[in-house]
Amino acid sequence: MTFEEMFRAATVIESMERGVKPYPYQIQFASEDELPALLNVPTGAGKTATAILGWLYRRRFHPSSEIRQSTPRRLIYCLPMRTLVEQTNQCAEKWLRQLGILAETHGDPTPLSGWSKLAANRDQSKRVAISVLMGGEEYEDWHLFPECDAILIGTQDMLLSRALNRGYGASRFHWPIDFGLLNNDSLWIFDEPQLMANGLTTSAQLAGLRQSLKSIGNCPSIWMSATLESSWLDTFDHSTTSELNTLSIGRHAAGDDLDPEFPLLARMRASKTLEKLNATVSSDMKAVADAVLAAHVSGSQTLVILNTVDRAKATFDAIQKQKKRAGKENVSLLLVHSRFRPAERIKLNQQLQNGDLASDRIIIATQVVEAGVDLSARTLVTELAPWSSLVQRIGRCNRTGNDGPGKVLWVDLNERQAPPYETQDLNFAREHLNALDGKDVSPMSLSDYKAQVGFSLPFEHSHVIRRRDLLDLFDTAPDLSGNDIDIQRYVRGDDPDIDVQVFWRDYNNLVNVAAPRRVELCSVSVGSFKTFSESRDKYPPAVWDHLDEKWRIIRDPKREIRPGQVYLLHSKAGGYSTLGWDPGSTAEVQPLPPDDPQPEEGAGSDTLSATTTPWTITDHTRHVCEELRELLHGLELGVDWTGALHHAARWHDLGKAHPAFQIGLRSRNPTLSIDHYWAKSGGSGTIKHGRRYFRHELASALAAFQQDFPFLVSYLIAAHHGRVRVSIRALPDEDQPASPDTYFALGVHDHDVLPAIELEGAMTRELTLDLSPMRLGGDRSWTANTLKLLHEIGPFRLAYLEMILRAADVRASIKESQS
Repeated sequence: MTFEEMFRAATVIESMERGVKPYPYQIQFASEDELPALLNVPTGAGKTATAILGWLYRRRFHPSSEIRQSTPRRLIYCLPMRTLVEQTNQCAEKWLRQLGILAETHGDPTPLSGWSKLAANRDQSKRVAISVLMGGEEYEDWHLFPECDAILIGTQDMLLSRALNRGYGASRFHWPIDFGLLNNDSLWIFDEPQLMANGLTTSAQLAGLRQSLKSIGNCPSIWMSATLESSWLDTFDHSTTSELNTLSIGRHAAGDDLDPEFPLLARMRASKTLEKLNATVSSDMKAVADAVLAAHVSGSQTLVILNTVDRAKATFDAIQKQKKRAGKENVSLLLVHSRFRPAERIKLNQQLQNGDLASDRIIIATQVVEAGVDLSARTLVTELAPWSSLVQRIGRCNRTGNDGPGKVLWVDLNERQAPPYETQDLNFAREHLNALDGKDVSPMSLSDYKAQVGFSLPFEHSHVIRRRDLLDLFDTAPDLSGNDIDIQRYVRGDDPDIDVQVFWRDYNNLVNVAAPRRVELCSVSVGSFKTFSESRDKYPPAVWDHLDEKWRIIRDPKREIRPGQVYLLHSKAGGYSTLGWDPGSTAEVQPLPPDDPQPEEGAGSDTLSATTTPWTITDHTRHVCEELRELLHGLELGVDWTGALHHAARWHDLGKAHPAFQIGLRSRNPTLSIDHYWAKSGGSGTIKHGRRYFRHELASALAAFQQDFPFLVSYLIAAHHGRVRVSIRALPDEDQPASPDTYFALGVHDHDVLPAIELEGAMTRELTLDLSPMRLGGDRSWTANTLKLLHEIGPFRLAYLEMILRAADVRASIKESQS
């Protein structure tokens, strides 16, 4: 199959027999031996299809087996804003479904069952699965199938935080799994990275660090933008001193992208005139609303883009009140911004894309429509913004060339109104807008103007993650005060609107509040949420405490509320309305509780050990080893790593023979025979071990360490649940041994005894555990050996190996629970 044949089959619609013909540059992207690092293509030229279908062709259909094998099995599609995520996901699903290779992982209401279909159905495992990473506990456990081809779509917040081992909206015990998968055997696509602020710097640094610290499989990055300067990608560890491989529109071997047979030429020449709008920005936005109503052409679509959610909501409210007086009461209004829950946002996006409603409509939006949204308006009103953002916004006016004559109106801002942007960036943009007053600002005209004036866009790398920072982030244990390293400056920089996520529930107490799902999470800026929380003494927010394994009330919002965290609000606390996040609203919020409630994960949680069918340690070990062999069959690892993984799988659950664990299982299921050592309870519900915070994997790892296996084996055993990694530490309020001189950590005491047990056809011997490795220093120090291993293997590859054992263990547990 040629790329053109595949492209046409993927893009066919009811009104077309053969689908859309790809541009020549798209053919080159999919077919050339080397992928470009920079895709310099204007908005509306099909960048999304280029990346997704181009990757798919290279991975599945390219005639060269070398290119197919070298193409990463995961496509990581990173976007600057949430609105684009759903749209990109819909496009990817449609294209893959029409090609007949979409893995149907959706629609099953039980946890883990969607992706687990891949394991049960070999035909499904040959398909391509798509997952959206947006925070919250999800049904689709994409991380369990690293050998399968997959597309992962998310915002820079969700994806870059995971790539830094601090996943926003994810369980801290899951951080290393995402970290390992996203930094190995993955192609990163950064769509419109000029809008990502310091996330752009981090994307370049991670690309450089993956080269120097090594990853498993290829892990390249591609930045797609028409306004990105290649010099912006020149960082400490990612040098662009030699010219980046860049792919742009123009003449290629397959033809000319600007040939009249393609719609791109009309888009590049789409007429639109620039003027300054004579209106002043204020808190009530009434002047801007009046000017928008006056500029709106009846029977057409007007798009208004404001820089802040508050000004967007105020403009929407003012137009709603003033449109009747302006004689435009029949004009429909739509408000779109990032502070809606997904359930409502999906409906808004459907309305946004509904062409039937565009005949006489005013859309009031924030930066969420700045890039990637296939939206065309005859009239565009925009606040002053940085030049690269303005180019994207102008691209929404008369986008196709068939909605003109287009008019672009810009509203000036004073220095006090500049945030979230820098004053110098707005001054630069204002200078060039004034120079273009009354002139055409089509994409081709703007390109000619930039070449004529010869300016380059400014960009400053304000926070650069270095190798030492990344190695520090490898350790997921909080510091002695219980805090984690703040990665906000690496994900978006000093943006005051860095987000937390909030969900609402109607509860009488916090004991049985289930984990949130993506559909109910609303993104809120840290500053806004802190101010809101300080005004809600009667209904304060709560945050999950992984040590105490319960929801904890926030008493000091200024100190306790941190970026990337998930917070629970009582439905009576208000804060949400038809306008989305609405801190002034005291009306009760309609909660969106999950259909299948799942508990949050804590330091002592062991949910996978509570299954409907009891299984012995011997049986479960056999199942995990079988699953590992199945998983590794689809991956290419070195012999040493494969051997270490098999060895770790064999010993990973020996610690479950510890009396503390057996007590926990029998408390859940008293009918378990005392003649066997059990790995699975045969009874659902929370397991209370014989000692608080008991971690069976620590006992297993210590047992392996005492056998003088390669340390990698012991490390993988300890790390496979994400609790024990770089160090061995006791937790507050543990059950302490009788003697104050006895070492203890995570429910394991020095000199505890593990009985002899059969593992993979051989008997172990009785072992007395030695906890002295928890001391710092010396050849037997756990931390010293881990740091040595980290230096030898590197953080990315080591986390990937952790993930493989974790995936085999969970997959085996899923199958056991379904038996």
